[in-house]
Amino acid sequence: VRVVVSPAAGTTVDSIEIPFERNGQEFVLIDTAGLRRNAKRKDKVEQLSAMKAKDAVVQGDLLILVVDGVEGPAVQDARIVEMVLEHHRGVILAINKVDIAEKDIPRFRELTRARIAKIFHFYPDIPVVFISAKTKRGMDDLFEKIVEIWQGLTKRITTRDINEFFFNVIRQAPSPSFRGNDVKFYYITQTRQKPPSFMAYVNEPKGILNSYKRFVISRIKEHYSLSGIPIRLFVKKRRHSSEELPAYGDVEEHARD
Repeated sequence: VRVVVSPAAGTTVDSIEIPFERNGQEFVLIDTAGLRRNAKRKDKVEQLSAMKAKDAVVQGDLLILVVDGVEGPAVQDARIVEMVLEHHRGVILAINKVDIAEKDIPRFRELTRARIAKIFHFYPDIPVVFISAKTKRGMDDLFEKIVEIWQGLTKRITTRDINEFFFNVIRQAPSPSFRGNDVKFYYITQTRQKPPSFMAYVNEPKGILNSYKRFVISRIKEHYSLSGIPIRLFVKKRRHSSEELPAYGDVEEHARD
């Protein structure tokens, strides 16, 4: 017996690694203790198991956050997702017990999606899958989503490609000026981080507001089919004059694949 399950909270104490293969692909599932609010943790054992669960969450590549479909997502779930995003990990929201919820709750999926939009307002494209662990319903959808998100988390875009796309975007919607100066982009490249992150070199980094970053990120997600992937955009002042980067009009001839 690898895992003991029970409807009672606090059954799982330690994190358990379960390697397995599905359709020729290898996976390692880490089953962790649930993360309840501090006030609901009854003893030191549950507090310790929660600490181990948090460690497993931030060390893994992709979190599958299982939510009771009958109870629905709660503020505590939002805090978990925020922690995952702070550590730059991927996440899938798995709404469990769909077999029961659809029988007992009118317009279950519609109401659940509305609640998800409200609670996870900071993550509007959070990936969602409806499942039943008991009947295995939706499991194929879950694994398809896992593969899709993993491909997004590990996606690489050539420097030439991202620059051509990026500068078409900023031509259409130029960034605002800063202290009377036009903010100029010189170059953008993908870093080696995961999920995909991008470094843009500009003349005035402080002139790039978070709202403009969100705009660029949304366009990148749309163009490269990265919905649900928590990508990041950093800006940095261009290097000294001897290493000056080209302005976007000349970037094509300087882009490095």
